[in-house]
Amino acid sequence: MLLLAVSLFLLSLRSDIYRSGLATVLVPALLVALAAAVFLNIYTLWRARNEQHQTDLAFRDTDCEFSSIFQNVLDGILILDNDGNCLDANPAAASMLQISRARLIGQNLAHFFPAPQSFVHTWESFLNNRYERGLVELLAENGTTLFVDFTAAANYLPGRHVFILCDATERRRAETSLRQSEERFQQMASNIQEIFWMMNAETKEVTYVNQAYITITGHSIESLYENPSSYRELIHPQDRIRVLSKLQEIVSSGSFDEEFRFIRADRAVRWIWAKGFPVRAEGTTRWLVGTAQDITSRKHAEMQITEHLDAAEAARAEAEALRKSTLALSQNLAMDFVLDTLLQCISELVPFDTATVLFAEGGPDLMVAREAPSSVRRNVGVTVNTAENPLLQRILFEHKALLLPDTGSEAVWRNTAPFEEVQSWLGIPLIAAGRVLGVLSLGTNKCCVFTTEHLRLAKSLAIPAAVAIQNARTHERAEIYASELELRLQELHEAQKTMIQEGRKSLRQQDQ
Repeated sequence: MLLLAVSLFLLSLRSDIYRSGLATVLVPALLVALAAAVFLNIYTLWRARNEQHQTDLAFRDTDCEFSSIFQNVLDGILILDNDGNCLDANPAAASMLQISRARLIGQNLAHFFPAPQSFVHTWESFLNNRYERGLVELLAENGTTLFVDFTAAANYLPGRHVFILCDATERRRAETSLRQSEERFQQMASNIQEIFWMMNAETKEVTYVNQAYITITGHSIESLYENPSSYRELIHPQDRIRVLSKLQEIVSSGSFDEEFRFIRADRAVRWIWAKGFPVRAEGTTRWLVGTAQDITSRKHAEMQITEHLDAAEAARAEAEALRKSTLALSQNLAMDFVLDTLLQCISELVPFDTATVLFAEGGPDLMVAREAPSSVRRNVGVTVNTAENPLLQRILFEHKALLLPDTGSEAVWRNTAPFEEVQSWLGIPLIAAGRVLGVLSLGTNKCCVFTTEHLRLAKSLAIPAAVAIQNARTHERAEIYASELELRLQELHEAQKTMIQEGRKSLRQQDQ
């Protein structure tokens, strides 16, 4: 519009316009154009001023917002010049450095470095790189050591550099404490003789073991980490189901405490004592942790103690049984009582299916005097010719007991009465005063039943049994002699009585 007004004005300067009839039209048009131009200029100026006002308001709002952020942000903000002097600082920075804001402004940043001489090199490096971030150690005004995470940007405005500081002292202390705790844990875990283990509570896969795992199992830690479930194969097959089932119950039971056998890499079987418990995190059980200790030496000691106690108890029971047997055998001198007591006592010490007492008859024959159990007494009174049984002949000749775990493997065994169906056999001589009185025969219907311990027990009982039999025989002979003596005395009394009567009769006859 302004161009149009100028064009019309220049056109009106031409004199020939006025000679023509265009002057009446041109002058009003020129006035209208000038008025329009003036109006447009005034409108443009008003609009420009209005926009400037809006811009100023927005700038003031933005400045207010940034100022509020600068004043209230929790991270410290420092504005530095090219020499590292503080031009401005927010309250958080002053609080972090334990210094008033007024004293902080104008203070050189090197003042807060533990080694101010190293600050020059650090500052030059920062100006060259134009950007830095990291962790730095500072000294507060009161001498307290601070660790801060910083982000720095150089020349955000020419000659102006901004530093944003975040206090990481507590985090650094926590990290240091955690690292020290980790180092102490590693020192402990690496030097204890027990396995320290950790596994996932859900999958039961091992996530950590210490160096003792190598010493105790003979396997490498790397092989376990490659196959976190391989520990299951180390458990002895006879204990594996029990141990793994208890491990599955650890979350519900709250503990794991088992002693079991395991197989080392060198195939040696050893004993281990494992204990563990669940660890809860955020309301759920995430880990299972515990220890495992090699207790093979202790187990062997316990087994030896148990064996010694069993041996002592067996010796005590044996001594008690022999005492009772000896007492029972000496209570009655009747042969039947002695033989029945012998078989009853031997049954309490040695398991058998058949037992026979054979008496020596002074020649090559042995007579069956008693059998047990009583339901099989079908051979009592039967004689056995030792010439036909080399084993009995050997017992009588050598005065030694014999043990045949399997009679089927003995070529000289004779399966004759009273030894029918005997698969395992004991033969013990009954010796008193250096003379064999007979043989105690014990048999079972299954092979490999009798052991050397059974033989020892039978031999122990055979000694008082032989004495009891000898005493019973002596008692029988004494009773026989007494009966004969009583009979002779009675006959003598009768003869004396007869002689007296005859003498009296003879005297009466003479008197007549």
